[in-house]
Amino acid sequence: MKEYKASLTELNIIQWEASIGLMLGDASLQTQNHGKTYRLKFEWGNKNKAYVDHVYNLFDEWVLSPPHKKTRISPKGNTVINWGFQTLSHEAFNPLADLFLSENKKIVPDSLITNHLTGRSLAYWFMDDGGKLDYNKNSKNNSIVLNTHSFTDSEVSKMATKLENKFNFKMEVRSNKMKKVLVIKSESYNIFKSLIDPYILPEMTYKLPNS
Repeated sequence: MKEYKASLTELNIIQWEASIGLMLGDASLQTQNHGKTYRLKFEWGNKNKAYVDHVYNLFDEWVLSPPHKKTRISPKGNTVINWGFQTLSHEAFNPLADLFLSENKKIVPDSLITNHLTGRSLAYWFMDDGGKLDYNKNSKNNSIVLNTHSFTDSEVSKMATKLENKFNFKMEVRSNKMKKVLVIKSESYNIFKSLIDPYILPEMTYKLPNS
């Protein structure tokens, strides 16, 4: 294992850009040696199994075991199936920790959107934790919501401003479940779609308006 880890150096550009979006979503970083190295941990629902497999393949050389199935019973008595996996611990993930962690808590630094968010990153953020704002079948609303419940109100407000400045999006911050979420307004949908189109999986286009 030591020899194998030593053969790995750093994330490639595709893995790095995807990681930015994944961390803005539900991915987490963990350390078992007080910050000397970190690993990425992922978990998604059964509906998005194609996405699970895609991300697993994306980080192939960093992952030792395939996604494992987790089954639980919800409070309403329904069977819930999730799939999870994690990378090995490696210094290659330390730059992500430098960006996203403060006292082991996930944060969004002021420079993140401006300096690190690309079209690919945005696509993974959307696939991971985004969707259409209006799920009414006949809706003409093309607004996109990015669920930012794990971040502070201040971080979400700053992200809205940074997204406006970087991509020329028309943004709105809304309340949802006592937390703030980001909304990319309908009039910016074509800009948003052009940015993520090269990277979004066909299986994840159901999250888009008019899909």
